[in-house]
Amino acid sequence: MAKPTGYSRLQIFLHWSIAALVVFQLFFNQAMQHAFSNRLDGERLEQFDGALLHMIAGLTILALAIVRVTIRTTRGTPPAHKNIPAILNWLAHGTHMLLYGFIFAMPLTGAAAWFLGLEFAAELHEIGRLVLVPVIGFHVLGALAEHFVFRNNSLKRMLRATD
Repeated sequence: MAKPTGYSRLQIFLHWSIAALVVFQLFFNQAMQHAFSNRLDGERLEQFDGALLHMIAGLTILALAIVRVTIRTTRGTPPAHKNIPAILNWLAHGTHMLLYGFIFAMPLTGAAAWFLGLEFAAELHEIGRLVLVPVIGFHVLGALAEHFVFRNNSLKRMLRATD
C-alpha cells in the first residue's frame, strides 16, 4: 500500500477529538474517583452525574480509538521525515504506540473497575493516568520540535487534511 502524504479529515478529527476528551478526562476525574470509592465502601451513590460523564467520555474515547486504528490500518499514515535522526523517529514511533495503547487501556481498565468492581483495574487505571501525562507532554514536545527545530510539516499535516 502506498503511504499517503498527509492525514485525512477524519484522521485529523479523530486525533483532536480523542486528544480533547483525554485532556477532559485528566482534569475532571474527581467525581469518578469519589463515586468509585463510595461504591467500594458500599455507600449509596447520590451524586452520579460527574462519574457518568467520565464513563461516557471514556467509552467515547474507546469507540473513537477503534475507528482511528481501523482507518490507520486501511489508509495508512504519512512516512516519517528523513531530515530527523533515526533515533528521534524511533522515539516518535514508540510514543505513538504508547499513546495508542493508552487510548485503549485506559477505557478498558476504567470499565473493568467500574462495571466489574475490580480494584486492581482501578489501580492500573490510576497508574496509567500518572504515566499518560508525561507521555502526552513528550508527544507535544516532539511535535513542536519537528515544527520549530527540524522545520518540517509534521504539525501542519495534523492540522490540514490531504484527502
